[in-house]
Amino acid sequence: MSDPTANPSDADPTIPTPPDAATLQELALSEARYRALVEGSTDFIYVLDGEGRFSFANGEVGHLLGYSPEEVIGRHYTEVLHPEDVERVGRAFHERRTGDRAARRMEVRLRSRGGLTRDVEMDVRHFSFSAHGLYRGSDFVGTHGVARDITERKYQERKRTVMQKVRVGVWSMTTADEIHQVLEAIHQGLDSMGVTYQHCAVNVVDPGEPPMLRTYSSYGSEGISKRGEWMVTDSERYASRAYGIWRRGVAVNRVDLERLDPAKELVSLTEQFGTLRSAVDTPFSHGTLTVTSTVASAFSERDLSLFEELAEVLSEGFRRVEDLQQMAMSERRYRTLVETPNFVVMLLDPEGNYLYVSPQIEAWLGYSPAAFYQDAALVSMIVHPDDHAAMTELLSAATVERRDTEFRWRHKNGEFHWASGSIFPIYEQPEDEQIHRVSMYQVVVQDITERKLARDTIQASLAEKEVLLKEIHHRVKNNLQIISSLLHLQASRLEDSTLGHAFEDSQHRIRSMALIHEELYKSDDLAHIDFPAYAERLVENLFDSFGPDARGIDHETDMDDALMTIDRAIPLGLIVNELVSNALKYAFNDGTGLIRVQMRDLGDQLELVISDNGRGLPNALLDEGLQNPTTLGLKLVTSLVSQLKGELSATTQTGAVFRILMPADPDSRPGQATL
Repeated sequence: MSDPTANPSDADPTIPTPPDAATLQELALSEARYRALVEGSTDFIYVLDGEGRFSFANGEVGHLLGYSPEEVIGRHYTEVLHPEDVERVGRAFHERRTGDRAARRMEVRLRSRGGLTRDVEMDVRHFSFSAHGLYRGSDFVGTHGVARDITERKYQERKRTVMQKVRVGVWSMTTADEIHQVLEAIHQGLDSMGVTYQHCAVNVVDPGEPPMLRTYSSYGSEGISKRGEWMVTDSERYASRAYGIWRRGVAVNRVDLERLDPAKELVSLTEQFGTLRSAVDTPFSHGTLTVTSTVASAFSERDLSLFEELAEVLSEGFRRVEDLQQMAMSERRYRTLVETPNFVVMLLDPEGNYLYVSPQIEAWLGYSPAAFYQDAALVSMIVHPDDHAAMTELLSAATVERRDTEFRWRHKNGEFHWASGSIFPIYEQPEDEQIHRVSMYQVVVQDITERKLARDTIQASLAEKEVLLKEIHHRVKNNLQIISSLLHLQASRLEDSTLGHAFEDSQHRIRSMALIHEELYKSDDLAHIDFPAYAERLVENLFDSFGPDARGIDHETDMDDALMTIDRAIPLGLIVNELVSNALKYAFNDGTGLIRVQMRDLGDQLELVISDNGRGLPNALLDEGLQNPTTLGLKLVTSLVSQLKGELSATTQTGAVFRILMPADPDSRPGQATL
């Protein structure tokens, strides 16, 4: 029986002292930290026993492979390895590797529950137990390590390689028909990226009129071939659909054409690409990239993103081809310009020395280019004395952006030729333009001798014809006035007042036409007449002709500016004449009132309104008078409105209002008279 009063230090030293509470708590806390660290890791942490079976796996195995830790415990590691990596990984797991021999940063492929291959990077180590009795001597007891998911990194590495190969093909293109090498690179790239597809194609759009479509496809041949060239029409469904997708600029993914085909595309797509079930069209700058598959829902979001990146690379290539074609065309144009017989191109340095003169100068002036190279003052010597200042100013401008001038210079035989010269600065670097540091000047000179002679002849002829036209208008005006005077003499002999009024109406109409020719005779523009000024004079003449009957009546004209040809001014003038005359005759009972003539420019229409504040229009006229006019004046007005392709309406408010709407374009639809 032990002595309870004995000193603990006197106890048997072979019996271990149990840990106190503080030590136990520290151990528990340390274990909790370890478990939190291991279970919270985003890497797959594992332990294998000596036979290669999992004895521990943290929860990340579920995210990585789709298994729970309990499902992998006891399984051999080869069950989750890609078959091609078993031998290589076996050496790392089973060989005794420590220190510098430990296998680190091995890249292997693991197979998930669904069979998906994942690329992972594994940090493999060996270990041994010492204090706990699991390590016996130098015997190998197991392996532990960490597997980190690098699937995305490997995918991006492969994608960069693919994009680089496609870009190499793209940047070697000089024409669209060289797309074959690019499609071959895309074809191989899709294979290396593991995309499940059947065929790929590029549809190149030529947006001319009519639009054309060329298709380059992997279907129907060993490599890439040109499948056809179509005009985009409703009858060619495939071409129209591809063109429409390109125009909209939005990718189209047909997930399962056997189950869902709202646009009825399966037949036309099958004709182009053989048996298929899904297809994606991704637009790029000059067409669409098409990828097809015999499997439904074949393309993942990552695949669609890959197609968009490939489309961007295609855009780069076709824009480059377009730039090359434009450069080639620009070069041809420049060469054509330089070699055009009636053009001379000169290049001068900033000091005014000639660096280049096109050889046409010798046929034009008799001087060889070498003569200009030897003597920079030659141009000043052969320019006409009257044009010397203009030529000096043209060539001596230090920071000129562009300047044009016409001058005469002398052929070697003494004959002068007219020329038009333009000067353009040339900068070596973009920043030189900002500080106006010019590398050289390009002067382009064109022979305009024949044009100047022809212009002088035409101007002389036009001046002569203008005099003749003015004389014609003057004589027509005089003849119309004579006719008006004859009618007046004839009317003065008539005893029948009704006939006299008819003669007076005819006089007014003739005067309105004579006034047109008088305005044209006085105008500098023989093709157009200032209609507001003409209408003002016409109304004043009418009031004068009515004499005492019009003394108590006022008139106003309010018209927007309008220049009219004689073909439109004469009918409008006659309309104003008739309606103002009618108002003067019939609108006012007491001989007082106001007549207004207004015209507004409504853009595509002109509106002419003639109104008075008199007694208004009779009901019979409002009911059907404009459709079937009985008076000569209204018949003339409706006929003239129809001639102007306008519409006539009449209302009675505080007097009579006649409104005429006519198109500004004389080729508009014919109008009609309405109430």
